[in-house]
Amino acid sequence: MQLRTVRAGVRLRPGRTLAAAAVLGLCVSACSTPPEKEYATPDALCGTSVPADRLEPFLPAGKEVSTRPGAGGVDGIERCRLHVDGREVLSVTTEWWEKGTGVREAAASMAGLSGRDAIGLNGDEKVTEEPPHLYSRTGAITEVVCVKPRKPDQELFASVRISGGRTPGATEVKEFIAAYAEAVGKSDECA
Repeated sequence: MQLRTVRAGVRLRPGRTLAAAAVLGLCVSACSTPPEKEYATPDALCGTSVPADRLEPFLPAGKEVSTRPGAGGVDGIERCRLHVDGREVLSVTTEWWEKGTGVREAAASMAGLSGRDAIGLNGDEKVTEEPPHLYSRTGAITEVVCVKPRKPDQELFASVRISGGRTPGATEVKEFIAAYAEAVGKSDECA
């Protein structure tokens, strides 16, 4: 019987080479299977409807998803944090500002959106400005259109900060903040 030499100096019999490759392939495949998402994608964040397909790109694998509202004790600021298995994945905020405040000025002061052009957690992110949106891969801010604002002498802004889980492209972040702002515009926060 003839023996073949394989790169690492291991000798395999010709009939067993294929079987060994198949076993190795199964092990690599089984070992590299990514963890699964065992929860349903929410269609609302703390009572504000959000299309599930806009939220999906940010959600990592895990067993359970939860949201935690919080205003931080400041009037005019509403916050909602989304957690997967107890770890924060993203945070959305709405905040009322004095009329005439621009999106850049609001972004410079909102939690997690500080810095000259830093949207999100990383000050080195590429920021794109497409009025009324200012966004990057890790966060965004936009003005909310309120037909009948409950604070007529102010403007409402919505922001999102991506803090864990998956970080999709900036386009997905912009699409999410646009959908979220539209939903806020139809909510009690606006009217």
